[in-house]
Amino acid sequence: MPSEAPDTGASEAPDTGTGAGAGRHERILRVLDRLLYDAPFRAAFISGGPRNPEFPVDGDLIDAFGRVDPHELTLVGRRIRSKVVGGTETGTGAGAGAGTRTGPGLKDAFPRTLEAVRELHGVTANELAEAFIASPSFQDFRDVPFSPRGRGTTLPECFHHFMAAPPPFDPGGALEPLVHFEAATAVARAVAAGAGATFAVTLPESAFHGSVFCAFREYDEAPAAWALRPTMYLADAGRCVVGPARRPVFEALRTILAGRGELIAAEVREPLEQRLRAWGFRRQVGDRPPP
Repeated sequence: MPSEAPDTGASEAPDTGTGAGAGRHERILRVLDRLLYDAPFRAAFISGGPRNPEFPVDGDLIDAFGRVDPHELTLVGRRIRSKVVGGTETGTGAGAGAGTRTGPGLKDAFPRTLEAVRELHGVTANELAEAFIASPSFQDFRDVPFSPRGRGTTLPECFHHFMAAPPPFDPGGALEPLVHFEAATAVARAVAAGAGATFAVTLPESAFHGSVFCAFREYDEAPAAWALRPTMYLADAGRCVVGPARRPVFEALRTILAGRGELIAAEVREPLEQRLRAWGFRRQVGDRPPP
């Protein structure tokens, strides 16, 4: 384990509020956004106030931050980090568990990833969360107020984007397969919780067929020690199937869910349709996200 503080990549170039054509109000909001989500940027403000040379902000914005309460700002930052790490008790329905309605916090969704990051790179859950929160990937989270990303994605998917970037402490992206496995599982459970209409899904090799979330990955590049097998993910409101499968079987199931079952021989199609019915899925037509 390294003796120095690990490089998590947080806040290498914080937004100072400058933006071509941006009005003063918009620039103030940008700085407030960084104060809430960027721990090093926030620490520079707390240590020396808005005139701190280490708090780089446009000169005409300095007075606007003179009344910001550093203590309250610290508490808000900790609260955000706590919710990202531990989740909040707002989920309901099948597979919701602890976390936001679109998925649990990092500890519940990524237990194996957090353990691997700590053991391999000496980065704690809180340090990892702060780097993630300060990253552009976090801005895609559906719960970020005034996010320019529209409907936004789940916290687990945002975290997968962050780790796939990859972060400085894992420059080769070696942990990405493990992160993907845990993220895809969390997304499937969020869909099963009935929250699918509240977020977008952009995971690679995933799609909605009707209202059914479908994804598959081989994980051939994952180390044998992780024991990641080819995995199928199917989910709809109230039902979720995550488990090992062969790609031809997944592709056949997806073809049926897409309403193209006639392309499959009857002796193959009928047992698969029975399996889908046993899982609680209905045949769907089309390839579009849920409304």
